[in-house]
Amino acid sequence: MRINSEVNPTSLERRDLLKGLAVVLGAALTPACQRAVEVPAAQRVAGVARWSIEQRAIAHRCADLIMPATDTPSALAVGVGEFMDYVTSVWLQQSELDELLVGLNGLQKEAQHQFGKDFVALDEAEQVQLLTQMEAGGSAVNASAEELLHSKVFGRLKELTVVGYYFTEVGAKQERRYVPMPGRYDGYYKLNKVGRQWSS
Repeated sequence: MRINSEVNPTSLERRDLLKGLAVVLGAALTPACQRAVEVPAAQRVAGVARWSIEQRAIAHRCADLIMPATDTPSALAVGVGEFMDYVTSVWLQQSELDELLVGLNGLQKEAQHQFGKDFVALDEAEQVQLLTQMEAGGSAVNASAEELLHSKVFGRLKELTVVGYYFTEVGAKQERRYVPMPGRYDGYYKLNKVGRQWSS
């Protein structure tokens, strides 16, 4: 069951959160995601779907593989699927959308080639294997244009998932352990005592 929990931070809090997410992702956030989170959650209305039911199902499954349920709910459980629908239908440029769809189609094709099934019908281990291959494709020394594209598409899926997740109440307050008054600064505090990032 989906948890309907969104946060609408102030512009300063939003800016800090976006900076933190850029560090987590290892890259600057794309304009599409930045613009999408500027819109209050209650006003985010997806337009006409610009992807097929199959492509949407693959993207949503990827979100849950990227951020599965642990002691906090999975990506889809907190509404990342709806965030993906909104960004793809409203904010992605046509060229960005085309890249994403080619990547999702490639993932489907690879699932059928390697395992003889649709991506969403595979076992979780097989799905993770394909996503790992997709992510690593661009790091090969002699990576082909297709491998580079698939690696870029994985980065897009990861960005949509992570940004969508951390702009929910669960992401901001449970996953990152919300502390309204974090106390004194300790630059030598051991990360292994924390176990995760903190937000304020």
